[in-house]
Amino acid sequence: MIQHIEAARGARLMLAVAALIVAMSGMAAACSRAMPQGADQVVAANGRIDAGLIDAAIRAEVNYHRCRAGLPALAGEKGLARVARKHAEWMARARKLSHRSTVPGQSTAVSRLKASRVKFRAGSENIGYLARYRIDGTRFRIVNSGACHFEISRGKPVPPHSYASLARTIVRLWMDSPAHRRNILDRKVSRVGSGAALDPRAEHCGRFYVSQSFAG
Repeated sequence: MIQHIEAARGARLMLAVAALIVAMSGMAAACSRAMPQGADQVVAANGRIDAGLIDAAIRAEVNYHRCRAGLPALAGEKGLARVARKHAEWMARARKLSHRSTVPGQSTAVSRLKASRVKFRAGSENIGYLARYRIDGTRFRIVNSGACHFEISRGKPVPPHSYASLARTIVRLWMDSPAHRRNILDRKVSRVGSGAALDPRAEHCGRFYVSQSFAG
């Protein structure tokens, strides 16, 4: 009799787990990348980045992954975006990926959060860089470096990043890193701001530096 009861409990547990998996699958399927208008345009080669557009594009990508994990979306925060942009600009000028900078009053991740004037109990920061052209993680051939002509395969040129592809690529790189992924999927944060800057002197026609600040 006990064996029958345990078997029934086991069956109910399996059904409950199956129902949970189905529910989570449905939730993930309902998630979408709601990119802001204009995100498909190419980021200008002169380094003039639309700060509001890149912030919104990266936030949309972050919220897509949070949705898939069953987490609430993060709200945008201008103060966080401002300090993130300033740190990205410093990294591009210094040609250095670092959480520390020489910017007065904003030399560390914590000081940047304080400089954002956002009240917070929890916070974190992600940084990263990627090439101006879509060559990260791919095998490519240099046809003419001076003309920024790269090919993935013969006759198929590599395009420069758009706001949407830049956002998707940098967030994918972060999601592939346990520490950065943990920041993106942190339940304790509710707001985020991101910024990017171009180092035109880097190899392969330039490199974007990206910074992202979370607060909760």
